[in-house]
Amino acid sequence: MGTLDAILTEAGTQFGLSSSKTGSLLSSLLSVINDTPGGLGSFLDRFRKAGLGESVSSWLSSSQPNPISGATLESAVGRDWIDKVASRAGLSYGTAASALAFMIPNLVHRLAPGGVVPSHLPNDILAYAGSATSAVAAGARGAAYEAERTVKRVGLPSWLWLLVGLAVLFAIGYWLWGSRPSGTAFNIDEQVRAATQKASAALVALSPGFSAKDLISALNLNVINFAPASAAIPSDSTDYLNRVAVAIKAAPSGTVLVVNGHTDNTGDSATNMALSQQRADAVRNYLIQQGVPSSMLVAKGYGDTRPITSNDTDEGKFRNRRIEFSLQQ
Repeated sequence: MGTLDAILTEAGTQFGLSSSKTGSLLSSLLSVINDTPGGLGSFLDRFRKAGLGESVSSWLSSSQPNPISGATLESAVGRDWIDKVASRAGLSYGTAASALAFMIPNLVHRLAPGGVVPSHLPNDILAYAGSATSAVAAGARGAAYEAERTVKRVGLPSWLWLLVGLAVLFAIGYWLWGSRPSGTAFNIDEQVRAATQKASAALVALSPGFSAKDLISALNLNVINFAPASAAIPSDSTDYLNRVAVAIKAAPSGTVLVVNGHTDNTGDSATNMALSQQRADAVRNYLIQQGVPSSMLVAKGYGDTRPITSNDTDEGKFRNRRIEFSLQQ
């Protein structure tokens, strides 16, 4: 038990996700793998067929599994697969792709000790697949089990084990209390501000000679919050887009980025399709005005056809109204 807790903790730290979000993402990932005919073996075959056989071998045998990027993950499993997992976890496509790309090599390494791929996921692993709550609870139970073994091994008094058990129960209760719906209205301005800060920091952190995939990962951390029914670039996004233009101009030669526009399901589909194209065009045109060669940018609108979460809440609609960047294939 607790086998995958390190992955949850590391993913949360690296991508700024709460324990409930990382738990949901891991739960969704395991559920999709478990539901795949052929299980983990068939899942890995998709990477081999995409030319990632060497990476898969490192996941199965190396103490340091080769990492992959979100774009590489998409090339192996397809956008629809990532969309499915992202939707289940309630995350944006870009965040889910990056976090999954981090999780999968480490997950495979733990699921296949000694390079032996199991035909079915073990029960202790499936405990994480039930829900985010069960993922956290499974980790807590695993920690309790290890603590009990330690107490018994060193011969400490039994009353100390009781204290350990109470501490674990308290930890689970505290997490459940913290992850309950707060009743506080969803604050869009706060979300936009936090996303802009995170994306700006990621752009600054790009090392000289960065790859196009590194650039995509940084760009997709941001949120451009267009006004309803409008394709005008929000004034609070211009400073960030100026920095984006600088980064794109420094991208490797031959890089072509697709600016993808998406809407929520408010209004009719035809109107949303047109609006998403107008917004993608607006971002592309602004970047060109800042000196990005037009040959490096393509704009594509998808309307409301590619939601990443439910449109039933204000937060869901906000997540679905988005600009995403991708590499032209």
